[in-house]
Amino acid sequence: MVAFAAPMVVGNIFQQLYSMADAMIVGRFVGGGALAAVGISMNVVMFLAALLIGLTTGSAVVIAQLFGAKDYTKLKRAVSVSIIFLAGLAVVIPVLGVTLTPGILRLLNTSEDIFDGAVIYMRILLGGMAGPVFYNMFTAYLRALGDTRRPLFILIFAVTLNVALDLYFVIVLKMGVTGAAIATITSQVTAALLCFFYARRFVPMLTVDKLAFDAELFRKILRYGIPAALQFSIVSLAQLAITRLINSFGPEAMAGITAVSRIDQFAIMPVTTLSMAMATFIAQNMGAGSEERAKKGFHTGLIFMLSCAIFMSAVLMVFAPQLISLFLNKDDVSTPEILRIAHSYLNIMVIFYFLFAFLFGFNGFFRGVGDAVIAMVFPIVSLTVRTLSAYALVGLAGMGPEALAWSIPIGWGLSSVASLVYYKKRLWVGKVAV
Repeated sequence: MVAFAAPMVVGNIFQQLYSMADAMIVGRFVGGGALAAVGISMNVVMFLAALLIGLTTGSAVVIAQLFGAKDYTKLKRAVSVSIIFLAGLAVVIPVLGVTLTPGILRLLNTSEDIFDGAVIYMRILLGGMAGPVFYNMFTAYLRALGDTRRPLFILIFAVTLNVALDLYFVIVLKMGVTGAAIATITSQVTAALLCFFYARRFVPMLTVDKLAFDAELFRKILRYGIPAALQFSIVSLAQLAITRLINSFGPEAMAGITAVSRIDQFAIMPVTTLSMAMATFIAQNMGAGSEERAKKGFHTGLIFMLSCAIFMSAVLMVFAPQLISLFLNKDDVSTPEILRIAHSYLNIMVIFYFLFAFLFGFNGFFRGVGDAVIAMVFPIVSLTVRTLSAYALVGLAGMGPEALAWSIPIGWGLSSVASLVYYKKRLWVGKVAV
């Protein structure tokens, strides 16, 4: 399982560089206001993309189980059904998102100082959302079949292209957030096209010459996909509520927490990747009727996830100031305040990474055995508790931006305890699709 996950870890490192490159280059060469605009916009984009990504995740579980059961004919039909469904949504959601962008930003209480930049950045990313959606679709399906290495090379190329275009558009052409958004979309569309051509030539099971709809498989995909989509959407909605709270503290808080969020996404990435690898490993073994091997893989994976979390906590505690400074322009007058907020926030949060590993270890297990509903419920509970705790700590206890950091482990901890109880009671039994 570690050998299977290793290319995924490397791949996700490079995938995180998409948003990190935008934030880092914009923050250093444009300023804190531009960094805040990128942060707000990215949160909104992720909310609208969550539905599509969740449905892709659900489809991948069905494909992995069919692959484990060696039902290749039905597997190809499942790919066809998911392509039809996702293609339709990939058109509708960007149109709605681009139209509603200004209203959404107003609802989030976005400062007028950064409003125009946020509108431009968000509209460009939403307009090109089909690129990341289809890239994630193909890579999820390749992983479901056990192929994690080859898409990695495509991703490395795309990220390298993104960084090069970021530097050219932002530094050379002085295009600011507009250039950063164009660079990101260009590289994501390139990755999607390369994955498509690779799958078509080298992976016959993912090659669909004639699209066909299968109502039974569509219902199965929805059975797993809708809970995952709801999970990601509700999680993103909670993050938008938190974004609105951050905005109440001003652009400096938004910029500082944006920088920390990019570092955080990078730090927890090995844990989330192992969770995805675990889900695929468990789905294949459950599809083949080997529950004991699936459980053994879960226990082994959880140990690795906890080890990664503890290691990343130690690294960030030592190097937090240096890492945050990578996103900041030393000549910007707001930089000292941004650094102070970001450092305080990060120092609180990283202490509790082990709780995140525990929660997502169980999440990977539940998703792999086919218990898609409970795999949705516990992360949603975690984000809901976090959001309510953040507002309570600010409104009732009078805390500042650090309240957002303290609210995170509260959500992780409660959901982890609930996950352990659910697992021990074996309430997940009997949820496999095949």
